[in-house]
Amino acid sequence: MKDDVSIRKELRPGDLGRILLLHGQWYEEESGHFGLPFEAYVAKTLAEFVLENGAKGTVFLAERGDEPVGCAALVDRGEAGQLRWVLVAPPARGAALGRRLVEAALEQARADGKKRVFLETTTGLDASMAIYRSLGFKIVREETVPLWSGPQTMIVMEKMLG
Repeated sequence: MKDDVSIRKELRPGDLGRILLLHGQWYEEESGHFGLPFEAYVAKTLAEFVLENGAKGTVFLAERGDEPVGCAALVDRGEAGQLRWVLVAPPARGAALGRRLVEAALEQARADGKKRVFLETTTGLDASMAIYRSLGFKIVREETVPLWSGPQTMIVMEKMLG
Protein backbone atom coordinates (compact mmCIF):
# COMPACT_ATOMS: atom_id res chain seq x y z
CA MET A 1 0.00 0.00 0.00
CA LYS A 2 1.23 3.47 -0.88
CA ASP A 3 0.36 5.06 2.46
CA ASP A 4 2.46 2.77 4.61
CA VAL A 5 5.70 3.46 2.71
CA SER A 6 7.73 6.60 3.34
CA ILE A 7 10.57 7.91 1.20
CA ARG A 8 13.44 9.73 2.83
CA LYS A 9 16.46 11.34 1.27
CA GLU A 10 18.75 11.82 4.25
CA LEU A 11 21.53 9.28 3.88
CA ARG A 12 22.41 7.70 7.24
CA PRO A 13 25.08 5.25 8.38
CA GLY A 14 23.92 1.76 7.45
CA ASP A 15 21.92 2.89 4.41
CA LEU A 16 24.55 1.82 1.88
CA GLY A 17 24.39 -1.67 3.35
CA ARG A 18 20.60 -1.61 3.19
CA ILE A 19 20.72 -0.69 -0.51
CA LEU A 20 23.27 -3.42 -1.14
CA LEU A 21 21.12 -5.97 0.71
CA LEU A 22 18.09 -5.07 -1.42
CA HIS A 23 20.07 -5.55 -4.62
CA GLY A 24 21.78 -8.77 -3.55
CA GLN A 25 18.59 -10.36 -2.28
CA TRP A 26 16.00 -9.34 -4.83
CA TYR A 27 17.92 -9.36 -8.09
CA GLU A 28 19.23 -12.85 -7.41
CA GLU A 29 15.86 -14.13 -6.25
CA GLU A 30 14.13 -12.83 -9.36
CA SER A 31 16.73 -13.44 -12.03
CA GLY A 32 18.70 -16.36 -10.67
CA HIS A 33 21.77 -15.23 -12.59
CA PHE A 34 22.98 -11.88 -11.24
CA GLY A 35 24.73 -13.50 -8.25
CA LEU A 36 27.70 -12.42 -6.18
CA PRO A 37 29.53 -10.60 -9.01
CA PHE A 38 26.51 -8.29 -9.41
CA GLU A 39 26.32 -7.71 -5.66
CA ALA A 40 30.05 -6.88 -5.62
CA TYR A 41 29.52 -4.47 -8.54
CA VAL A 42 26.75 -2.66 -6.64
CA ALA A 43 28.97 -2.53 -3.53
CA LYS A 44 31.74 -0.99 -5.65
CA THR A 45 29.46 1.66 -7.15
CA LEU A 46 28.05 2.55 -3.72
CA ALA A 47 31.59 2.90 -2.33
CA GLU A 48 32.61 5.06 -5.31
CA PHE A 49 29.56 7.27 -4.71
CA VAL A 50 30.85 8.10 -1.23
CA LEU A 51 34.64 7.82 -1.56
CA GLU A 52 35.22 9.24 -5.04
CA ASN A 53 32.11 11.36 -5.63
CA GLY A 54 31.84 12.70 -2.07
CA ALA A 55 28.22 11.48 -1.96
CA LYS A 56 27.24 14.30 -4.34
CA GLY A 57 23.67 13.57 -5.20
CA THR A 58 20.57 12.34 -3.44
CA VAL A 59 19.67 8.84 -2.34
CA PHE A 60 15.99 8.03 -1.91
CA LEU A 61 15.25 5.15 0.47
CA ALA A 62 11.71 3.80 0.65
CA GLU A 63 10.82 2.23 3.98
CA ARG A 64 7.88 0.42 5.45
CA GLY A 65 8.44 1.06 9.12
CA ASP A 66 12.14 0.35 9.60
CA GLU A 67 12.34 -2.09 6.68
CA PRO A 68 13.88 -0.89 3.41
CA VAL A 69 11.57 -1.78 0.51
CA GLY A 70 12.98 0.31 -2.31
CA CYS A 71 15.60 2.78 -3.39
CA ALA A 72 16.82 5.07 -6.14
CA ALA A 73 19.50 7.72 -6.39
CA LEU A 74 20.40 10.74 -8.43
CA VAL A 75 24.20 10.93 -8.63
CA ASP A 76 25.72 14.30 -9.51
CA ARG A 77 27.62 14.10 -12.80
CA GLY A 78 28.10 17.83 -13.42
CA GLU A 79 25.47 19.12 -15.87
CA ALA A 80 23.81 15.70 -15.80
CA GLY A 81 22.40 13.48 -13.13
CA GLN A 82 22.76 9.71 -13.22
CA LEU A 83 19.82 7.63 -12.05
CA ARG A 84 21.17 4.63 -10.11
CA TRP A 85 20.17 1.76 -7.83
CA VAL A 86 16.46 1.79 -8.71
CA LEU A 87 14.77 -1.16 -7.06
CA VAL A 88 11.49 -2.01 -5.36
CA ALA A 89 11.31 -5.23 -3.35
CA PRO A 90 8.54 -7.55 -4.59
CA PRO A 91 6.47 -7.27 -1.37
CA ALA A 92 6.17 -3.50 -1.99
CA ARG A 93 5.31 -3.64 -5.68
CA GLY A 94 1.98 -2.79 -7.22
CA ALA A 95 1.56 0.63 -5.59
CA ALA A 96 3.62 2.65 -8.12
CA LEU A 97 6.54 2.96 -5.68
CA GLY A 98 9.12 2.53 -8.45
CA ARG A 99 7.54 5.37 -10.37
CA ARG A 100 7.44 7.53 -7.22
CA LEU A 101 11.15 6.93 -6.63
CA VAL A 102 12.13 7.79 -10.21
CA GLU A 103 9.87 10.86 -10.20
CA ALA A 104 11.51 12.01 -6.94
CA ALA A 105 14.94 11.71 -8.58
CA LEU A 106 13.77 13.66 -11.64
CA GLU A 107 12.29 16.35 -9.41
CA GLN A 108 15.62 16.58 -7.59
CA ALA A 109 17.48 16.83 -10.91
CA ARG A 110 15.31 19.77 -11.95
CA ALA A 111 15.80 21.45 -8.55
CA ASP A 112 19.56 20.97 -8.93
CA GLY A 113 19.51 22.59 -12.38
CA LYS A 114 20.52 19.44 -14.28
CA LYS A 115 20.13 19.57 -18.05
CA ARG A 116 19.63 15.84 -18.43
CA VAL A 117 19.38 12.57 -16.55
CA PHE A 118 20.81 9.30 -17.80
CA LEU A 119 20.82 5.72 -16.61
CA GLU A 120 22.35 2.38 -17.47
CA THR A 121 20.31 -0.81 -17.35
CA THR A 122 20.19 -4.25 -18.90
CA THR A 123 17.63 -6.29 -20.77
CA GLY A 124 15.17 -8.35 -18.78
CA LEU A 125 14.05 -5.57 -16.43
CA ASP A 126 10.76 -4.92 -18.21
CA ALA A 127 8.90 -3.17 -15.37
CA SER A 128 11.74 -0.69 -14.90
CA MET A 129 11.97 -0.06 -18.64
CA ALA A 130 8.23 0.65 -18.74
CA ILE A 131 8.61 3.26 -16.00
CA TYR A 132 11.58 4.92 -17.70
CA ARG A 133 9.84 5.05 -21.07
CA SER A 134 6.61 6.40 -19.57
CA LEU A 135 8.59 9.23 -17.96
CA GLY A 136 10.23 10.22 -21.24
CA PHE A 137 13.57 8.41 -21.16
CA LYS A 138 14.87 7.43 -24.60
CA ILE A 139 17.40 4.76 -25.49
CA VAL A 140 20.60 6.41 -26.70
CA ARG A 141 22.85 3.34 -26.87
CA GLU A 142 22.68 -0.43 -26.69
CA GLU A 143 25.68 -2.73 -26.79
CA THR A 144 26.61 -6.23 -25.75
CA VAL A 145 29.26 -6.11 -23.04
CA PRO A 146 30.71 -8.55 -20.51
CA LEU A 147 28.85 -8.09 -17.24
CA TRP A 148 28.57 -9.98 -13.96
CA SER A 149 26.65 -12.87 -15.54
CA GLY A 150 28.50 -12.98 -18.87
CA PRO A 151 27.72 -11.10 -22.09
CA GLN A 152 24.61 -9.00 -21.74
CA THR A 153 22.98 -6.04 -23.48
CA MET A 154 23.77 -2.76 -21.72
CA ILE A 155 21.16 -0.08 -22.38
CA VAL A 156 21.85 3.61 -21.84
CA MET A 157 18.78 5.84 -21.58
CA GLU A 158 18.55 9.60 -21.31
CA LYS A 159 15.93 12.23 -20.55
CA MET A 160 16.46 15.87 -21.38
CA LEU A 161 15.11 18.28 -18.79
CA GLY A 162 13.44 21.51 -19.90
